[in-house]
Amino acid sequence: MPRLPAPDAPPMSMSEAIGGPRGIIDSSLPTVAFVAVNAEVGLTAGIVVAVLSAVGLLGLRLARREPLQQGFSGLFAVAVAAFVASRTGDAKGFFLPGIAKNAVGTVAALLSVALRRPIGGYLMAGFDTRYADWRDDPRQRRAAVVATLVWAAVFGVRFVVQGVLYLADQPGWLAAANIALGLPLFGVALLASIAVVRRLAPLPPAPPAAGTVVEGEVAAAEAAAAASWGGPVSGELPAAESTVEPRRPAH
Repeated sequence: MPRLPAPDAPPMSMSEAIGGPRGIIDSSLPTVAFVAVNAEVGLTAGIVVAVLSAVGLLGLRLARREPLQQGFSGLFAVAVAAFVASRTGDAKGFFLPGIAKNAVGTVAALLSVALRRPIGGYLMAGFDTRYADWRDDPRQRRAAVVATLVWAAVFGVRFVVQGVLYLADQPGWLAAANIALGLPLFGVALLASIAVVRRLAPLPPAPPAAGTVVEGEVAAAEAAAAASWGGPVSGELPAAESTVEPRRPAH
């Protein structure tokens, strides 16, 4: 679960949640390349093209001086998938690591809720220190449980759909499901999690930083200072009193 926006921050858009069109391309291109080349040329060529696609995307990010974390994670995932596919000798093996990952995610999320230690609570506390005591707050604890169940549902849907297609030996449909249930579903789940936390456990706005002066406090200070010596409240210094007596008319 990414960083939760501040309570007064504008809602995150779907495009921001999935990283925009670039995020979809980066996550989909190696998979599409693997399936297309595997169907036309063969498994080995499909593996090579998929890995080269991931390397190329990482190199593009490096050349453009963009964050590399997503590129490295994508390359690692493709490399593991390619290794499994090469060992099984079957194109559908390319999707086996993702299916296993979703199975583990489903079990971990449900188990954490059953043990009353929902993973969502620890993520909330990690992303916003104001949720540090979530286990002692019934509202925050309930929000953590619901948010964790949202992600359990995401992992579960991915596991069931892709597992059925894997058993049916449908690598083409596996690729389609992998893309459709990837970033788009991730974005929906992320927005749902944020909405749940904001709805069930809203937080007050953060206090002003030390040294910050509110305009109303300035006005009050000026008024108090002015009242103490009877001067103006606009912040100007009082005019100096004249020491010259007025001229008296001649008789």
